[in-house]
Amino acid sequence: MAPFRPFKIFTPSPILGYGYDVDEFWTTVLKEKPEAIILDAGSTDPGPYMLGTGKTLCSKQSYVRDLQPILEACATQGVRLLVSSAGGAGTNQQVDQLVEIVKELAEAYCWQFKVSTIKFEDDRELLLEKFRAGRTKSCSSSPALSEDDIRNAVTVVAQMGAEPFMKVLKNDNPDIIIGARSYDPAPFAAYCMSKGVQESPAWHVGKIAECGGLCTVPKGRSILATMFQDRFVLTPTDTAAECSAVSVAAHTLYEKTRPDRLPGPGGVLHLDHCNYTPQPDGRSISVQGSKFVPSPAYEVKLEGVQHLGFRTAYIGGIRDPILIAGIDEFLKTVRRTTKDAFPELDTDSGPRLIFHVYGRDAIMGIMETVKAPPHEIGILGEVLGSSQAVADAIAGFSRTVLLHGAYEGQVATAGNLASPLTPLETSLGPVFKFSIYHLMEIDDPCSIFPSESFFLGKAGQPGSITSSTNSPRRKATSAKLVGDAKKSSATAVAKRKATGCSTAIQHLASVVRSKNSGPFEITLDVLFATRENYERVRASNVLTPELISKLYRLSSPSEVIVCMFFEPALAWKCTFKRPWAQGSVGERDTFGAQLHVPLLSISIEEEPAHAKL
Repeated sequence: MAPFRPFKIFTPSPILGYGYDVDEFWTTVLKEKPEAIILDAGSTDPGPYMLGTGKTLCSKQSYVRDLQPILEACATQGVRLLVSSAGGAGTNQQVDQLVEIVKELAEAYCWQFKVSTIKFEDDRELLLEKFRAGRTKSCSSSPALSEDDIRNAVTVVAQMGAEPFMKVLKNDNPDIIIGARSYDPAPFAAYCMSKGVQESPAWHVGKIAECGGLCTVPKGRSILATMFQDRFVLTPTDTAAECSAVSVAAHTLYEKTRPDRLPGPGGVLHLDHCNYTPQPDGRSISVQGSKFVPSPAYEVKLEGVQHLGFRTAYIGGIRDPILIAGIDEFLKTVRRTTKDAFPELDTDSGPRLIFHVYGRDAIMGIMETVKAPPHEIGILGEVLGSSQAVADAIAGFSRTVLLHGAYEGQVATAGNLASPLTPLETSLGPVFKFSIYHLMEIDDPCSIFPSESFFLGKAGQPGSITSSTNSPRRKATSAKLVGDAKKSSATAVAKRKATGCSTAIQHLASVVRSKNSGPFEITLDVLFATRENYERVRASNVLTPELISKLYRLSSPSEVIVCMFFEPALAWKCTFKRPWAQGSVGERDTFGAQLHVPLLSISIEEEPAHAKL
């Protein structure tokens, strides 16, 4: 067996289609000579819509823009390309769509590639068999699965692990692999393990690199990983950026239920004893010490969606203080009047009318605790109907009642709504919900993921590199942006130093954020500006499940799944069950990105410690 030789892998963008700096790309390819470009292309962030409709996360134009330089690098520099979760949802149809784009580009530029695809075999009888045998279970706080959920799902995909990619790499040796829905780190782990990297660093590099340069300071798009058998080194491709021990460790908090246990197909990655060591160049970090612990059973995550109906929406603003003061009673009147015209409204299986009151509680809904009276509000009306025609009819009627209805104390009789858009109502098409988000045991990790290999394009004189590889303007702009970011960061840290006996979290932290951890959980991250601030907050014993339950009006502290401090990132992490499933009817924050605000004003005292809400 040949001795192991270190190699490099390159991720130019967090998601294929999101774009990257082309000059930076070619500088990295020509100077660093990575063996493979590996990209994730999928996400459940937009909710169940993509999986239900088959629409892609990005436009065809965006995929063409991103793929043209990458395919040129494959053709002229011998770089391999691995793409997972093609198209966003990772359906078989989206795999075929991406293949077609590769084909068009290959033929246009006289390139030829051996391409392998990996798809998912959606066998509902097999899924039912696994369910009846007790070999499925809920994932990330998802509700219990039923046979009807399996039968009625419009589309089902499964997140493949590393094994299908490794099988294709070994048996077919392709230039390009395009995979259906995958566990995000899977192609990274697969390529690295196929080259002799140990299992633990192979999975860990995938966990970080699949998000591109999000682990750099300032946050970037691209990342380069140098792989050794037992560790890896991360280097920003933007020469003015850097990786720090804290920024790399902190990345494992992002969108995760907890940062030290990262489950996936076949096992769980443990990060308790991980070391993050700065390198002599001052920009790179060596990562070592993670441990991949195999699970007793091999499980893949199923994702499936059910069609609920069709949606129509409208929006308008209210500035009249008389109407704002009585808005709840007025909206009840609008609902009653609409139900008189459409008796099936709000019945068990009938249409639904939902009002979102912006300026009051539109984002947090039942979790909102701030009750300050607004001086203006926005009303978003959302209607779900069994057909688009039904949704349109109810939306049009209820909007008219909202515009012209009477209310107590009314003095303005020309109309109640400031309407910013025409048409006044917008048909939004089909609506879905995540009905399957569950783990399923399988005996063979490759059995439900068939692969196929073929050649695309035509041989000829390949196109040459047309991108500038040394753009002074880009370098100057990049240096300025990084300088500004560092200056801003230094100013922010100075402002966040504790100066009194009581300090709000927002003045102690460098990052306070919220995000989905799957469709059924919200996760909160606080990254502290200094170790002193981190130790102060941890010692205060303020950030507890009881406090979070109160801040977010949860039914009980038991709704909090994780509440912990994570020293490698100087951070605190909390995850709780989502009060409503992501991306369906009545959604208030699809990405879960604006639910961090209640944390900002928590006060931390020197001694004794308690929270002031």
